[in-house]
Amino acid sequence: MNDKKLNMIYKVCCVIYVIFLIYALYRNWMGKYFFVTISSCYLPFMAPLIVHILKVKLPTEFYIVNIIFVFMASLWGSCLGGYQIAYFDKVVHTFCGVIFAELFYLLYKYYLRDDKRKSLMFIFINGLNMATAMVWEFYEFLMLYFFQYDAIRNSTGVYDTITDMMVATIGGLLLSLYLIHYDQDKKNHFFVSLERKTYLMNKKNSVD
Repeated sequence: MNDKKLNMIYKVCCVIYVIFLIYALYRNWMGKYFFVTISSCYLPFMAPLIVHILKVKLPTEFYIVNIIFVFMASLWGSCLGGYQIAYFDKVVHTFCGVIFAELFYLLYKYYLRDDKRKSLMFIFINGLNMATAMVWEFYEFLMLYFFQYDAIRNSTGVYDTITDMMVATIGGLLLSLYLIHYDQDKKNHFFVSLERKTYLMNKKNSVD
């Protein structure tokens, strides 16, 4: 898909996000989930801000994934009752595992590009992904503690926490197996091609 189409998709995603954000602010105004909704105003900018500070260039696909993930996890999930839908929470956590596995794959390939040890790549990606899943559960607990938003479903907290970490781990495991299988393939498989495109963008940037 060319850059023009990707930019159009990104703009459409942003417009949809803004429309739902306005509705969420209206629905939750000064209510129980008001401050959670306010957080949805700045969360889409957090990842791009970090990328900007680090002076890293990323292809448009990552910004599309970012806005979709924040929409699902924060705006729809926390502000508009998405987490009340059966298994919605598990889908978000699985998606989260896939996203972070890809990010850790980028990190691995940037510093160990010529390393062919598949076992090391597997351990690196999944170890960091599992640690991230744990940090996410800390975040959900803090949401309950400070904002009384029960993302961990306090009545079944242990079960919810463990299953959330489990599906995030499964998502990361599945993607890491895919990445290991196609890492050395000359064809541009989607998740592998994202890494190659990112590497070339930043390699060019470092030369300049």
